[in-house]
Amino acid sequence: MPSPTSPPLLHVQRPEGGPSAGSRRLDLDVIRGVAIVLALGWHFSRESSGNRVVDALQWPGHTFGWAGVDLFFVLSGFLMGQLVLRERARTGRFDGRRFTARRLLRLWPVLYVFLAVHAVLGAEPVGSYLWQNALHVQNYAGTSLAHLWSLAVEEHFYLLLAVLFPLFARRRGSVRPLVAVLVAVLVGSLALRGFGVLTGVSDVRLQWRTHFRMDALAAGVLLAVLRVHAPAAFDRLLQRRWLWAAATVAGVAFLATVGKSGTLGATLGFTVAYLTGAAVLLLLHGATWVPRAGWLTRPMAALGRYSYGIYIWHVFAAELALGWLPGMEYESFGPLAQLSKFAAAITAGVLTTLLIERPVLRLRDRLVPAASRRHSGDRGHVATTAPSPQAPERVLERAA
Repeated sequence: MPSPTSPPLLHVQRPEGGPSAGSRRLDLDVIRGVAIVLALGWHFSRESSGNRVVDALQWPGHTFGWAGVDLFFVLSGFLMGQLVLRERARTGRFDGRRFTARRLLRLWPVLYVFLAVHAVLGAEPVGSYLWQNALHVQNYAGTSLAHLWSLAVEEHFYLLLAVLFPLFARRRGSVRPLVAVLVAVLVGSLALRGFGVLTGVSDVRLQWRTHFRMDALAAGVLLAVLRVHAPAAFDRLLQRRWLWAAATVAGVAFLATVGKSGTLGATLGFTVAYLTGAAVLLLLHGATWVPRAGWLTRPMAALGRYSYGIYIWHVFAAELALGWLPGMEYESFGPLAQLSKFAAAITAGVLTTLLIERPVLRLRDRLVPAASRRHSGDRGHVATTAPSPQAPERVLERAA
């Protein structure tokens, strides 16, 4: 395996290959789609629908849908990690303020509009969720909007990244210190979960709190280190699709039987969840079968393109929709109720993406340009001669 040192400029600038759809990558959107379907299934399919076909379709979400968040975490760390590592490799530094500003402009508008609408139309007391989610401390302070805990974990992790990575970026050469820190996070989070179980920390706190859960994001960044600084090794990993398919099956079997409860689930369960997420990423990344199986992958990728809006709104949208339907409520689980929940969540997510997220992203690109555009005149960018018209940062900025 090549030493994870800063590679030649050609390696850093090599455009992302693999299936793509316009300016987005089909394979990455499929991963998002799988993650959001799992998350929706976990929240919507707690009980049997009374229909065997519907129950079979809902089985993954009903059984281990909570792990969809870990798949999101791994993919997020993989994409964000590549952005910061490529910026450092190309420019010798990392602009943490620009990174943070761009990320907040992507996440805050959708979240804050949701919180404002919920404050007007929602049933929960405003004090039980508003300031907690607005300040991204809901996973420690508690919140009645339980599904938003994962946003806080991500923001805490990337805040640490934005503050600490510039210190590392000043060191040219080996990325081994970064790898050591990331491995320490993997080991440390598992150890903290084990200590938490021994000392009686609740299952909710073990699942929600950042110091217990940021290992999944660190695992994604580790894959990004390979992708950027040891691309030949990463490509060799991608050639072992059979291994990642087997790892995915084994991980799903563990998650379906052990879950995230009990001593084993609350400790190793989360580790297996992000390892399974990493296996899924390696199974799908750049796979030629992904576009060939378009009848399955393109609908999943379509969901993935709207996944952030869907995730933010899905519980509230489903509650509103079923509250308007006669004879139904959110705790209804029949086939029609389930169809209504998924339809309401997807509709709300699509509208939010089209009306809020995308317009703000266009404004963001003008106000806070991506690093690849700010430095588009540097020698490395001009020297790129690969056949793809997309520089890797452009593809990643749009996919992230």
